[in-house]
Amino acid sequence: MEKLLTVVVPTYNIEKYIEMCLDSFAIREAEDRLEVLVVNDGSSDSSPELARAYEREYPAIFRVIDKENGGHGSAINTGLREAAGKYFKVVDGDDWVDKRAFLYLLKVLEESDSDIVASNYCWVHHLTMEKKPERLPFQGVEYEREYDFSEIADKTFIKMHSMTFKTQVLRDAGLWIDEHCYYVDLEYVILPISHVRTVTFIPDIVYMYRIGMQGQSMSLENMQKNRKQYHRVFQRLLQFYRECTGNGCPEANQQYIERALGLAYASYFKILLSFPFCTKVWKYMARYDKRLKREYPKIYESVENKAVRLLRASGYVLYPAAQAALGVQRRMKKKKGLNL
Repeated sequence: MEKLLTVVVPTYNIEKYIEMCLDSFAIREAEDRLEVLVVNDGSSDSSPELARAYEREYPAIFRVIDKENGGHGSAINTGLREAAGKYFKVVDGDDWVDKRAFLYLLKVLEESDSDIVASNYCWVHHLTMEKKPERLPFQGVEYEREYDFSEIADKTFIKMHSMTFKTQVLRDAGLWIDEHCYYVDLEYVILPISHVRTVTFIPDIVYMYRIGMQGQSMSLENMQKNRKQYHRVFQRLLQFYRECTGNGCPEANQQYIERALGLAYASYFKILLSFPFCTKVWKYMARYDKRLKREYPKIYESVENKAVRLLRASGYVLYPAAQAALGVQRRMKKKKGLNL
């Protein structure tokens, strides 16, 4: 039976958090519209058993799918293959949704045919539960109006926690996320964009994104450790951009992808700058930047990050100064309980 919304919950050894996540979807009045696919990615703890308790109590909503470990991307791929919903959303098993806002999202989805319905989200610190809402999508946004994508492509960047995609858009785009790899959120939010034509924004804060946990992939330590995987994802996205620009992708969508890759590129440089000073890294960054300018000039020009622009303007002479500035920012972020 077709549902209105499929929520995929990638699950790997999160027994401490999975019940809070699944509780937020245990909504009997939504069971005819909602399916939650808990994709157990080879967990070795009690996460699958805890999820099966929800499957037994709410069989119309929850379904547990067991698979061998393949990483976050593999869980999304599995969920997309199995999805019966008109719309598709990913909620990590250590995060959750606000029930009231989620019910409103379902109401909007019933009346919508937009390719993306974008809601707001909130950062929640793991220890203090302090909340920090994400900023507005763009100044002057008209909520619940369906925009042509070309109207908003130069105004905003829609992040994964905000996104609810039309499932058919993902399938038409042939979405397949890299497996056994971190930072595939970038693939999820960028690869389908060439097929997106309409977007609706709603003001409600639906997604609660848990931060500040030890071992979180977006912590500075893990971004340093897994920098080669970030590079792998970025290279795949560059290849995608090369292909879609010659394949009838609308100009506004191309420009959006260019800006998104500019943001991803700046993040990659932040990772490299976070290491102790090293001439080898310094030369690598300068060489890589020249290559980007030569092969992808529009992405090169789309980079707005001040540190990257300063490095370029100085011929990379200010590399140590950029490192020092990043260190100050990192300490400030830590005081706020956030991770870069």
